[in-house]
Amino acid sequence: MPEEPQTRAVVRASPPRPERGTLGHFLLLAWMQARIMSSYMWVLFRTKVLRWPLAPDALVAVHRRNARRFKTTACRLKGANVKLGQIASMQAHLLPAVVIEELRSLRDAVTPTDSKQVLKLLERELGKPVGELFASFDETPIATASMGQVHAARLEDGRAVVVKVLHPGLERTVEIDLALMRVLLRALRRFIPTKKLDPMVILYETEAALRRELDLSHEGEATETLARELTPLGVIVPGVHWKYTSRRVLTLDFIDGVNIDNRAQMDTWKIDREKLMALYLKSFVHQALGGGYFHADPHPGNVFCTPDGQLALLDFGMVQRLGDDVRDGLMKEILGGFFARPKLWADGMIQKGAVDESERNKLEDFAATAFEDPKARAIIFDHRIDSRGDLTSTVDKFAAFFRSLKTLKTPRDNVMFGRALGIIIDVMKEVVPEKSPSELAGPVMMPVLMDFIAANPEYFELVAGLGATPATPLVAEVVAAKAPTVAVVPADG
Repeated sequence: MPEEPQTRAVVRASPPRPERGTLGHFLLLAWMQARIMSSYMWVLFRTKVLRWPLAPDALVAVHRRNARRFKTTACRLKGANVKLGQIASMQAHLLPAVVIEELRSLRDAVTPTDSKQVLKLLERELGKPVGELFASFDETPIATASMGQVHAARLEDGRAVVVKVLHPGLERTVEIDLALMRVLLRALRRFIPTKKLDPMVILYETEAALRRELDLSHEGEATETLARELTPLGVIVPGVHWKYTSRRVLTLDFIDGVNIDNRAQMDTWKIDREKLMALYLKSFVHQALGGGYFHADPHPGNVFCTPDGQLALLDFGMVQRLGDDVRDGLMKEILGGFFARPKLWADGMIQKGAVDESERNKLEDFAATAFEDPKARAIIFDHRIDSRGDLTSTVDKFAAFFRSLKTLKTPRDNVMFGRALGIIIDVMKEVVPEKSPSELAGPVMMPVLMDFIAANPEYFELVAGLGATPATPLVAEVVAAKAPTVAVVPADG
C-alpha cells in the first residue's frame, strides 16, 4: 500500500475570475444543456405520447448532434466539461456508440488561456514577477488541457522545468459545470435501457477528483507518492519544485521525450515498442491492483518515451484510490475474464459490489461461454471490431445478461479504473499494431496471476485449468516454490 501524500504548505491567493465571466460561463453552458435536453424531450414526447416511432438512424443523428453540441461548448469553456466528456467517452456500457465516437476527440482539444492572464496569475500566486522567478519563461504553452496549460521555463540555476498553470476561474466554473451536469445526467437516465445502470455514476466518481485538481499542490503530492511506487519499475516521474508551486501553479522537472503514440519518432530512435508497452501496462497494474492508488488519466499526452527508450508518466492531477474490496474484486474480475476463469470472475463481480451472492450461478454460467467466445474476447480485450454485426451481437448479449440480473447495481470506484484501462488498451493497439493488446498483455498478466494464486490458496485449482501451455510449468514451479505443500497438476495430467 503506497504512503498517503503528505500535505505541504503552499501559497494561497484569491481565485481569479473566469475568462468569460461567471455569468457568461453559466449562460453558455445552460444554453447548450437546454438544447440537448429539449431535443431528447421531443423524442420522448414523440415516441411515448404521440406514438410516432423514430427510425433508428434518426435517433443516432439526434445522439450525434447533441454530442457535438456538448463537445463544441466544452472546448470553449474548458474545465470540468472537457474532463467529464473524456470520462463519458469510455462509458460504452452506458452511452450510445455514436456519443462515444464523438466525445473521444475531446482529448487536448482545448483553446489556451491568453498569455497576459497567465503572467498575472503566476505573479499573484508566487508573489514575484515572472522575470524574477525564472531565468526564462516561454509564454506560448507547449500543451493545453481541460484544467490547465503547461509552459516551458528555466530556473535561475539553469535547470529546465515545466510550469503548469490552471485556467483562470476554475474554482467558480467547476461548481457551475457540476451542478448543470447533474441536471443533464438525470434527464439522460430516461434513455438508458436499464435503470440498474446509472449514468450519474460518471459524476459521482469524478466530482471529488475534479475538485482535487483545482489545487495543484495535491498533484505535486500525488506525483511524489507515485514516484516512490514507480521508480523501482524503471518508470520516470518528474521531480516537484515546491518553491515554485502553489494552489494554481505547479513546477516540475522537464522530461525530454515524445508522446508514447509517436511511433515514427520511436522507430527513428530504435525503441523496442513491445517492451515499452509491456512496462506501460505493468506500471498501471502495479499501481491499481497492487497498491490501489493509481494515475487515472494515462492518455498519450501524459505518457512519454525518452530518447533512450524509458517510460515517463506525467500529469498526476487525476488519481484515484481504490478501497480494498473494490481493488481485490477488480483483480479477480480482470484475471477471471482474461484467463477465462468463470468462478474467479464471478467472485470479483460479487466482491466489488456489482451483484449479490444469490446470483453467483448466473454469473458463472454466463462467464463460461462469454469469455471463451473469440469475437467477444477480441472486442473486450483488444478493442477489435471485425464487423458491426459482431459488435452489436456481443453488446446485445452482455446487455441482455446484465438486464436479467435482479441484484445488479452500478458499483462505485469503477469508472476511473475502467476509463484508464480502456485508454491503455487503445494505446497498446495503436503503438504496436502488429500484435493484439491481449498478446502483449499475456506476459504481463501471467506473473500477476501467479502471485495471486500463490497468495490465495483457495484458487490453486485455477492453475490446473489453464491448459497445457508453455506458461503452465512456470506457474506450477512458482506456486510450488511459494507453497510447497500444495500439489499443482497441469490440465493434461
